[in-house]
Amino acid sequence: PLSASGLVWDITDIKVAQEKVEENRLFLNILLDSQEQIIVTTDGLSLLNANESFMKFYEVDSVETFIREYGMNCICDTFNANAPDGYIQKFMDDEKWIDYIIARSSSDNTHKTMITRNNVNYIFSVTAAKLPGNKGLKSAVFTNITALEIAKQEVEAIHKHTRESIEYASIIQGALIPDNQIFRNFFQDYFAIWHPKDIVGGDIYLMNELNEDELILMVIDCTGHGVPGAFVTMLVKAIERQLMANIHKDETISPAKILSIFNRSIKNLLKQESIDSVSNAGFDGGIIYYNKKEKIIKFSGAETALFYMEDKELKTIKGSRHSVGYKKSDANFEFKEHTINVKEGMKFYCTTDGYLDQNGGEKGFPFGKRKFSEIIEEYHNEPMAEQQEIFLYKMLEYEKMIMNNDRNDDMTVVGFCI
Repeated sequence: PLSASGLVWDITDIKVAQEKVEENRLFLNILLDSQEQIIVTTDGLSLLNANESFMKFYEVDSVETFIREYGMNCICDTFNANAPDGYIQKFMDDEKWIDYIIARSSSDNTHKTMITRNNVNYIFSVTAAKLPGNKGLKSAVFTNITALEIAKQEVEAIHKHTRESIEYASIIQGALIPDNQIFRNFFQDYFAIWHPKDIVGGDIYLMNELNEDELILMVIDCTGHGVPGAFVTMLVKAIERQLMANIHKDETISPAKILSIFNRSIKNLLKQESIDSVSNAGFDGGIIYYNKKEKIIKFSGAETALFYMEDKELKTIKGSRHSVGYKKSDANFEFKEHTINVKEGMKFYCTTDGYLDQNGGEKGFPFGKRKFSEIIEEYHNEPMAEQQEIFLYKMLEYEKMIMNNDRNDDMTVVGFCI
């Protein structure tokens, strides 16, 4: 044979080259044996070589022993045929398992297989690559991810249980929403939008039919959203039930007084009388009292306004600049009350700040009271069902102006026509 310089190789040169090849082979084997992953060389159906981790896992001392004791020619023969859908099997869509993996090596999906030994299921992620040369040999690397998969399954089970619990809580919270028949008993037309940001939420609207002439409507935005907000709505509902039960037949109804009772009750129940209290929950909201016999509406708001159309003019009653129940809320605060003489055809609207504060538009600003008022002014003559769809469409359109824009908060909007 000729050397690179064209000279004949002597015996010494050949021996040195052979020793170098042997050193590289030994080094490669040592390197492979040092890996925790199982590494095999195969054509996809026959096992040609395997590292020390393979021997330990199958409790054999050589590939030959594996073939003899297991009666199998390849690691693929040990794949669990009863593994869940998507796990690698010996043949995948008429392709050998290793060819299937190599052909999809750029996929974001992790290729997994299950191998059962001593009645224990082990889960491995598998990667594969062609080896240099024309012999059709490939190398596959099996990484034991059993512990990770078990942890993942446990997390998924916990998540499923939690989600199912919250979904059931949503049914309970939804049961608090008043029956539309109460609206029909008192108003010519109406709509109610109640859209929690999450499965459950901190917004709620409540109605109490005191008698055939008198109605109390509450639009409430409790602290936060999701599960914490939902817990506060249940507290509000409990206080509301007790409060309504204690209203005397001949008592003059005062929305401002009702807000004051809520304020003191929440502070007391959640032990929020001190600024050092751990809890800090409460709500903003509006309370509307309607007496259709006397043709009056009384309104009192805690950081919440009442919008209404009278003689083609939009009017706004601002709520008191004071929230209900929080640590900083004054237990003795007196909310302002407004009385409106109503007549047929007047339209009233009350919203929580989730609608007004939702970010969107070209600059990501909040929707705001101005746009909310413009919707009322432009569309108040439409049937209330149509107005509801317009409010929803306008908000969806506004939100979509920002890519990947998330809903900020729960949204509740109630409208009715005298």
